[in-house]
Amino acid sequence: MKKIILAALCSLIASCGGVIKDVSFETGDYLGTGYDDKPQKKVSLSKSEKKTETKTEAKTEKKSFLESLASAVVTNSEDEEMSDIYERTTKMSYEELDLALRTELENHNFKIVHVLNITKGVEEQGNKDFWKHMHIYLVCKLSKCSVIMKNNPQLASQFPFKVYTYEKDGKMVVGTFKPSTAIKYMGNLDADAIKALKELDLELKKIIDNVVSQ
Repeated sequence: MKKIILAALCSLIASCGGVIKDVSFETGDYLGTGYDDKPQKKVSLSKSEKKTETKTEAKTEKKSFLESLASAVVTNSEDEEMSDIYERTTKMSYEELDLALRTELENHNFKIVHVLNITKGVEEQGNKDFWKHMHIYLVCKLSKCSVIMKNNPQLASQFPFKVYTYEKDGKMVVGTFKPSTAIKYMGNLDADAIKALKELDLELKKIIDNVVSQ
């Protein structure tokens, strides 16, 4: 009986040209042997589902490879300890902090493109209950940015880098977003660009640390 069914199945496949787009089968006593009395359960896997699974696996593999590549070019153990948002607090006045920050940025060859006074803008809109001395310093280092964007022009959206200040509990806070967070948006994996981003992490961290230690 089994041989007859198998032969019929082979004949069916041959008549379809040997190609089956969708596979569907049922578990249970489909041969009528009486050895399996469990309720039948239909199992199917369509061609579209196979494609979805393949795409998901590809994305997972790419993410895993990108993380491995980023780890391979870590420039300093301190970089691994730096959080995506890095902040330090100081007892300086905003005026003192502003002068120290500008000096440190220039000493490390960062160009200050512009400084946004967020507090002033918000207060001009009539909202007086807002953070005091909130500023955003737009800074850039073209020598590094050109390397980073060489194979990933879309990362232009991540520049200039932003260093910010605001007052909290009577103290000034200075911080930044870690530049290497841009790695996750890379379309083309580039070891040189990843290295440049991680070097920028350390430079900005050092600048902030130097400022608050004064």
